[in-house]
Amino acid sequence: MSIELTLNPEKLEVIREMDPRVQSYNIEMTELTGGTFWVPYTPEQISGEEAFPTCDKMEDMMKMLAGMQTKVPAINLYDEKIRSFAKAFGPVVIRFSGSWATRTYYDFDGHTGGKAPEGFEFVLTKEQWQGALDFVKAVNGQILVSVANSFGVHEDHTGAWMPEQAELLWKYTEEQGMKIEYAEFMNEPNMLNGMCLPDGYTLDDYGRDYDLFAKWLRENHPETKLVGPCSAENERGAAAGGMAALLLGTEDIMKRCKEAPDYYSYHSYNGISERGQMFGAHFDFDAVTSEYYLGATMEDLHYNETIRDKYAPGAEMWVTESADAACGGNTWGPTFVETIRYVDELARFNVNTRGIIFHNTLASSAYGLLDADTHMPRPQYWGALLYSRLAGTTVYDTKEEIREGAHVYAQSRKDGEKGFCYVIINNSREEETLVHVPACVQYTLSADSLRSQEIKLNGNVIASGEDGTIPELKGEEKEAGTITLAPCTVTYLVVGDER
Repeated sequence: MSIELTLNPEKLEVIREMDPRVQSYNIEMTELTGGTFWVPYTPEQISGEEAFPTCDKMEDMMKMLAGMQTKVPAINLYDEKIRSFAKAFGPVVIRFSGSWATRTYYDFDGHTGGKAPEGFEFVLTKEQWQGALDFVKAVNGQILVSVANSFGVHEDHTGAWMPEQAELLWKYTEEQGMKIEYAEFMNEPNMLNGMCLPDGYTLDDYGRDYDLFAKWLRENHPETKLVGPCSAENERGAAAGGMAALLLGTEDIMKRCKEAPDYYSYHSYNGISERGQMFGAHFDFDAVTSEYYLGATMEDLHYNETIRDKYAPGAEMWVTESADAACGGNTWGPTFVETIRYVDELARFNVNTRGIIFHNTLASSAYGLLDADTHMPRPQYWGALLYSRLAGTTVYDTKEEIREGAHVYAQSRKDGEKGFCYVIINNSREEETLVHVPACVQYTLSADSLRSQEIKLNGNVIASGEDGTIPELKGEEKEAGTITLAPCTVTYLVVGDER
């Protein structure tokens, strides 16, 4: 049975002002330096015609994961196409991090010849970091970094963390007339194994070093705000068992850190991809429009809010990595169905808290907003771009309970005109949703199938130019009346304020 809704703009109540940079993203350190990342899925796996291989034993899973890494060249951030698509979002914070960053040496005078010194595994050159800085300027961004914590930055390779490497990064950035606005200490301290840390490195060591970094930052670079703990643990993963249950607890981490972060950060993926499904918390494709799946990131939010309230009360919530699935994204990550998840996450996050979501990634692996090779947009990019263009910063309570077929959100209009932008997601796979509306402009995103790599706006395929040209994204004017929203669609309705 279809759901019937009536939009009542006069009953909307203000909840909060959201951060205008809520749609931000990651560019992994491995992308800057060149390194390894996930082997792409085959076209047949993406379309669902070919099943992804599974295994029954954890040792087989670890072998399979080892074979799923491939060498990737350093990303060309001077490419006009990637710049054009990224700039279209407006102001963002760009996070340069990932587990690669924990083990990266900064060589800005070329003395290593590209070979990492003892205590590190990778090298970031002056040219690579300059490319990142130029990209940030070109797209109207700000910078968030995490720094090296491998044994090469510890006294005698075993003792306390030392700031010399971090100082190089700040010094060079400032010499270029820019600044690092935000910094995390270490990516995902819940997983200390395999990070090139000193032998026997413990959470007590981490707490000591985190505080050393925080004090160094505040004494030497007070303009940079501290973000943390950058955790990757949640209740869903632990309940599912597997490797996810072995992650170190976020509260155990925070108990050992005396310096409170300015912004509370954590990682939130709806699940783990087919690659790592034995780790636990994997969702099958049949579940990805379900209420439980779409609500998973809100479980992570509320879990982390309880920890935030104890150790960093009042700090904004920053999701410094988020996408459909850890381990590079699911096979359906590059397809239309991810548009439903991502737009719902953005709108629901703003209803529940103020902060930023850093999509992982801009242009790498199956969860990238842009294709890694072509830099052309995936379907979710267009859903996010419309959100950025249409939805303003004031968030309203719609008084509508979230339920299958009716995820209804409302914000102010981005164009500055009086009125509202409704975001309505029909996540039912079978039933239409009937909406009684005032006069409005309708933008409905759909596809011929959930796993389509094409997306339609009001029935027409969105096609961008190979040179990065963004087509006109024009809505349809509707008179007051009833509109029908087909199953599995994302709709923006822009209405005036008649009050």
